[in-house]
Amino acid sequence: MSAAIRRILTPIDVSAFAEAASRRSCEVALRHGAEITGLVVLDSPGIRSSVAPADVSHWPLVQDAVMRATADAAERIHRARDRFARVCGEQSVCHRESELEGIPADKILEASVLHDLVVMGLRTFFHFETQKGPGDSLAKVLGRTVTPVLAVPESDAGEPYRRAVVAWDGSFSSGRAFRDFLAFAAPYDLDLTVLTATTEPEQGELLLREAEAFLEAHGVSRYRTELVKTTSMEEIQREHLSQADLIVAGIHSRRFFVDLFVGSFTNRLIENGDTALYLSH
Repeated sequence: MSAAIRRILTPIDVSAFAEAASRRSCEVALRHGAEITGLVVLDSPGIRSSVAPADVSHWPLVQDAVMRATADAAERIHRARDRFARVCGEQSVCHRESELEGIPADKILEASVLHDLVVMGLRTFFHFETQKGPGDSLAKVLGRTVTPVLAVPESDAGEPYRRAVVAWDGSFSSGRAFRDFLAFAAPYDLDLTVLTATTEPEQGELLLREAEAFLEAHGVSRYRTELVKTTSMEEIQREHLSQADLIVAGIHSRRFFVDLFVGSFTNRLIENGDTALYLSH
């Protein structure tokens, strides 16, 4: 299968997660011959809501506070853009920067429509002016995007992926993630595992045979399949995912297995912040 990634969107902030996302974007771009758009968003609605008092009689003070917060955010945005450009320049990757104004998650979603992949941190710090801890932009993007998302940990140094696990349950969303990931993985030399978790072995074997046929039709020969006869999140993570450096799963499936991985289980992986996730609708 030919490489399908030509445009990568990388939302950036001043955090170590964003720097890791920039490094990973460069690694993916070099493999696929893609260009990267580094996106920063000035959260003007957030600035206004964070400084506006209930008493409108203090409006001149509000204006001054908004101006100071905006100037501070602009300085942080400038630093984030410079760092992104430096990382891309060091790797000689084709890139450009884009700056928008509005709610970060909304602007990321708007910009992602004509990109092939979004690469961002497992935690986000897009509220440049006031944010003290991680925000919720990743969850909001995952809930609505039509573009696959690669969410990376803070420790991601941009080394090639070696071991990937595809969570497969036969649903539309896990099938879409599987297909999207195959195009993403084409330039890599991956140790690939297709994992199905079910308490119904016959159904699980059928699903894995379908996965095998799909992979072989696309010329993928280096893979293995695993049928896990449990739905224990702790056991699956400990016994089957702990050695993976990339986990692939669908979003918004009504089937239990993907709900397991994209619901509380994926939330746990995001909170741990130590394993990259490739997610697609």
